[in-house]
Amino acid sequence: MASHYSVSESYTPSPTNAHFALHNHNDYEILLFLEGDARYIVEDNAYTLEPGDLIVIRKHELHRIYHNSSSPYRRVVMMVSPEFFRENACTCYEAQFANASPGTGHKIPADLVRSVGLYDAFLRYRKYSGEYSLPWDTPVLTATVTEILYLVNQIRHFSSPDLSVEPIKSVILYLNNNYTSDITLDALQEKFFISKYYLCREFHRATGLTVHAYISRKRLTKVRELRSRGMRIGDAALEAGFRDYSSFYRAFQKEYGVSPREAMS
Repeated sequence: MASHYSVSESYTPSPTNAHFALHNHNDYEILLFLEGDARYIVEDNAYTLEPGDLIVIRKHELHRIYHNSSSPYRRVVMMVSPEFFRENACTCYEAQFANASPGTGHKIPADLVRSVGLYDAFLRYRKYSGEYSLPWDTPVLTATVTEILYLVNQIRHFSSPDLSVEPIKSVILYLNNNYTSDITLDALQEKFFISKYYLCREFHRATGLTVHAYISRKRLTKVRELRSRGMRIGDAALEAGFRDYSSFYRAFQKEYGVSPREAMS
């Protein structure tokens, strides 16, 4: 990633949810929603989107867009590596991303996006880059990215998530807090008083993943985090909830297409 960031605009004329699966990043993401009929899911939160809304996604948070219809979808996505803040001497602007406590909001509503200058900053980036065609490391573009990060870091009040995703929201929150434990569909059915068949259908509709795949992805993310702190791969796998190294190896290979040692050596 040149200069540890990238900015791109995309347009999908007839989006389908099959092409927008739940995923996460090692970098920070800022999404400016421009057009569509959708809601955004980040971990156990769901947000109805209006044109001009901004979504802030922190490192390792599982997220996805969910399209309510096939209306055209257009957005701008900015990806920023943690190294950007150190490279450009603006580490104080990272607080909103790195130091936010669990449960911190993700959606900045369109009226606030405009009033604080965020929308105008994205327009300037687009103008300076000539529709995103200039190299990312030009000084004026780097300065505009820094301004956007500064403005996001000033936000203190985020929109509340939707309340219409129960009971799946409760299930996701439970999985987020207990994914290192042995969790079965039968146990979830008993705990949340819902049919496991209903749970599987609604969970997949909300996240694009099965319950098993969601737990596996959370565990894999935890392994990579523990490994980055210096823990041995095998110990990290057990700490993250995998029963043994072989089950971790299969899950890692399936998710990333390479062996754990190739990816994390």
